[in-house]
Parts: sequence; structure tokens; C-alpha cells
Amino acid sequence: MQGAEVNALGAQLEALVALVNALSENDFHRATRCPGWTVAELVAHCEGMLNRLVGEHGEPAAGKPEIDRVGYYGYDPDGAREGEDPDKTFSEVVRDRVVREVDGRNGMTLQSSLSDAAKRAIDGVREIPADRVIKRPGHGRITFGEFVATRNLEIGVHTMDIAHAVDKREHVEPPTAEIIISILDGLLGDSLPDSLQWDATTYILTGTGRRDVTPHEREILGGLAAKFPLLR
Repeated sequence: MQGAEVNALGAQLEALVALVNALSENDFHRATRCPGWTVAELVAHCEGMLNRLVGEHGEPAAGKPEIDRVGYYGYDPDGAREGEDPDKTFSEVVRDRVVREVDGRNGMTLQSSLSDAAKRAIDGVREIPADRVIKRPGHGRITFGEFVATRNLEIGVHTMDIAHAVDKREHVEPPTAEIIISILDGLLGDSLPDSLQWDATTYILTGTGRRDVTPHEREILGGLAAKFPLLR
């Protein structure tokens, strides 16, 4: 596929790899604001997402698409995941997988493997048609192009999570921010009031539950305030 989504993902991955490559070994052991996750585990999570993007998640599925990039986030993170242990939540299943993916690797190994995964992912994405229908466990059928849009959100937000953990500036690349905001707007089902004056970083952090809505902002948002966080 070609287009804004893959170009944005490429730029965001360059930013993520640059951030991770600048980390010290001690940085990989730092806790992140994702409960129970270290920096090493977030890096391994991103690597795993990229490997699956052009692996199992890029495989064609029979049937028509059922959801788009916004509908993808209609799953319940506290509910069971399709095809997995029914006694574990979606979030717990992902957490267990990430622990396995770290597998005792040190920071230097994670840096190298993330860089390799990022290159393979972008090269591979360009070979997969945007209109191919795929099926990820726990989600409805979706076109590959729409799924790549969700990877912009995931990689962008986790870039910010890692930056926050190591006391670096939190931001995402502008093309990825545009895609993330389009998803958040879809989940909100309305436009933010102009008087709120949130920049992209503030909207993304608030929409994903990484920043609380202040009392003054709740007053401006009115009935929309109850929808936050838009996803978690």
C-alpha cells in the first residue's frame, strides 16, 4: 500500500527508533505510566506489533470489512479475548505475551531488534494492498489500510510513553498526530470546543487516559466530558 498512513508510520517509527537507540541500559528498567510495564516491555511490545503487522495480521481474511479505524477501538480491554483463556482479560493476555517477548533481552538487543522490525514492517506494508481484508483476534474484520492507521496510534502513543518514562519531551510526528486525532474525533463523535485550545499532544494524552481532564476543561466540554478517556 501507499499513502498517508504508511508514510506517517514510517516517520513515526524513525522517531521511535531514534528515541530507543539513545536509551541507556538503566533506562530500559524504568517503570512507565502503563501499569506494570517497564520501558523494555514497551519496546518489545512495539517490536511485536511490527512483526505481526506484516506477519499474521497481514494475512487475508474471507468476508467484507466490519469495522474501520475508529470501530477498531470498540473492544473491551477488561473483557476476554477471542480464542484466549476466558479467565484472562484482553489486557492481561497482551501483558503476558509481552513478558514472553522481552525474554531476558538487554537494552542493546532490544534496540537492534526494534530497528530491524521497523524496517521490515515499512518494507512489508508497502507490499500489502490497502484494501485487503484482515482479521485480528478480538476485533472485527478490517481493511489493511485502516489497520495501519491504528498502528500509527499505537506506535505514536507508546513513543510518548517511553519519552515520559525517561524524562524526554512527549510528542508524535505531525502526520501521525493527524491520524490519531482523526480517530479520537471519531470516538468523541463531535468536534472539540474551540475555546478548549488543546494542542495535539494534550488531546492525545487526554483522549488516551494519560492526562486527566481538569475541572475547568470539564466545564468547557460540557456533556462531552463524560466520554473521556476516549480509549485506554
